[in-house]
Amino acid sequence: MKNLLVPAFCALALAAGCSSASSSSSAGDDGGVEAPAGSNLQTVSFQMKDTVAAGQEVFKCQLVTLPNVNAWMVHGEHDYTPGSHHMLLFTTDYTSIPTGADQVQDCYEGASSNVMSHIRGLIYGGQTPTGSEQFPPGVGLVTSPNQILLFQVHYLNSTSAPLDAEVNVKLTLDSGTDVTTNAGVLFFYDPFIDVPAGAKAKASMRCLIPRDITLLSAQSHYHARGVGYSAFLDADATHLAPSPFYTSASWSSPALMTMNTAVKGGSHIRFGCDYDNSTGTQEFFQGPSAATNEMCMFIGTYYPDLGALDDFCEAGPDYFGTGSATCGDTLSCASACGTPSLSSDCMQKCVVQSCPLAATALVPLLKCEQSSCSSPCKNTASSECTTCLKTSCASTYTGCTSQACQ
Repeated sequence: MKNLLVPAFCALALAAGCSSASSSSSAGDDGGVEAPAGSNLQTVSFQMKDTVAAGQEVFKCQLVTLPNVNAWMVHGEHDYTPGSHHMLLFTTDYTSIPTGADQVQDCYEGASSNVMSHIRGLIYGGQTPTGSEQFPPGVGLVTSPNQILLFQVHYLNSTSAPLDAEVNVKLTLDSGTDVTTNAGVLFFYDPFIDVPAGAKAKASMRCLIPRDITLLSAQSHYHARGVGYSAFLDADATHLAPSPFYTSASWSSPALMTMNTAVKGGSHIRFGCDYDNSTGTQEFFQGPSAATNEMCMFIGTYYPDLGALDDFCEAGPDYFGTGSATCGDTLSCASACGTPSLSSDCMQKCVVQSCPLAATALVPLLKCEQSSCSSPCKNTASSECTTCLKTSCASTYTGCTSQACQ
């Protein structure tokens, strides 16, 4: 199961039902660039405008370009009108902008442009009407000349009238020699969430920090059923911190916590969301829509940069389950789903019902399944799938089926 969390990470910016709202966007021909005379600093500004129909939820995207300089992003700021859920600037693998992609477009799962598949990281984002972040002296997020970014906004209009929306973002770039340390952005996305109708629920995830870093900020991200959020810094895989270092009780405008906290290599960031769907009649699973799905994320800036795999928690995510099922029980449950899709409702139910430690053994087995048994396991309930797992993934299969919850 190569890149276990990347499909879920990309789902943050996808939506299943965008409106037919008319859109306009403006940015100067030079990307809105301003460079004070004699300074290594310059700013680049982007703006997106949209009219969101009554009762509609929209995800809008536009490809934009940074100036033709080698530089670091050292400061970011934004503002948006009421109704926005978030704004994000992603880095991409584009080397040029496809025809028409410099215009505002819907970006949701199944869109013909498939623009979201080109995401490679995050350079700036915000979930409050106004906000900013400043890196310490000598620290910045590295950028490249003419780098192409994906500018995305998410609006949810719960009113009975059209909503004129506007989002502005400004980045300050330093092209001098005073930046010596590359920063990074942790973007941890829990792909397994199940909030049953008429019930309360929890979601959790834990991610390894492999080397020493300094954490500069922390912020939550979850949706309308969320009533609480906590993030913990565990010293290692076996010792759980008793108290959170960050909490939030707002799903729509969670506070950004600025900090300057040393985190030792080998530590883990563990985070969780509490949901209350006691009066609801619909079950909610992980997904992009603030109206029809749920999320649970940890986002934070830090230095020095660990690289994309660690930024997305690809090295060894665990602690997904909030129940008591063992890894073997979870494997049996997943086999009955009949599909290897991690994002399926059935699979999410199975993993959420597992005990927190089950994922430690389950994740390596799922990765082996994708790399060695993808063909026979197109139907996870087939005997061919089980046979392949037992032979081609023998060690991870045994590790899962022998795992016990503590």
